[in-house]
Amino acid sequence: MRAAAGPARPRRRRVEPVLLRLLAAGGLALLVPQVAQAQLAHEVKGAYLFKFLSYVEWPDDVLGGPHAPLVIGVLGDEEVRGALQEIVQGRQAQGRPVEVRRLKSGDAGDGLHMIFAGRDSVQELGRYAGRRGLLLVGDSDDGLARGAMINLVLAENRVRFEVAPEPAERAGLHISSRMLALAQVVRPGAS
Repeated sequence: MRAAAGPARPRRRRVEPVLLRLLAAGGLALLVPQVAQAQLAHEVKGAYLFKFLSYVEWPDDVLGGPHAPLVIGVLGDEEVRGALQEIVQGRQAQGRPVEVRRLKSGDAGDGLHMIFAGRDSVQELGRYAGRRGLLLVGDSDDGLARGAMINLVLAENRVRFEVAPEPAERAGLHISSRMLALAQVVRPGAS
């Protein structure tokens, strides 16, 4: 037999901690979509960089041997570099392995086939302009004006790209007409 339960004690609730927890959870819920969107944007940018390798022809003399990797240097955007590093693992472009390297401000960029400069580093692309066989990709509203041959832009909450094929041609690169057809903007006369 069960012992008789005594009178129930009234529960004292502290409204403030419960309310604070609910507000904190609600605030966190508001931040999660923004964090997820930012992570998705980094992954999409990394995927674009990898795909660009398949739509650009490099001069034979800058590619190295038939098994030499295509090398992408990333300047100033660790999130995109990390996403790109994951994307390229075990994959090839144009029958070659792909490597990703971290660049620091002032690095010479030797041995690279592509340089991606994040928003805060896009001004450094001008240092690399005119180098034979080096594709320059920016991530800025004015990336093409700063020397990018391909520039990632956010339009209608989507990552898109714009292309300036003439600087690429001057560097000995040929951008596929299929890629040009997919670009949001093609600016033949960009620097």
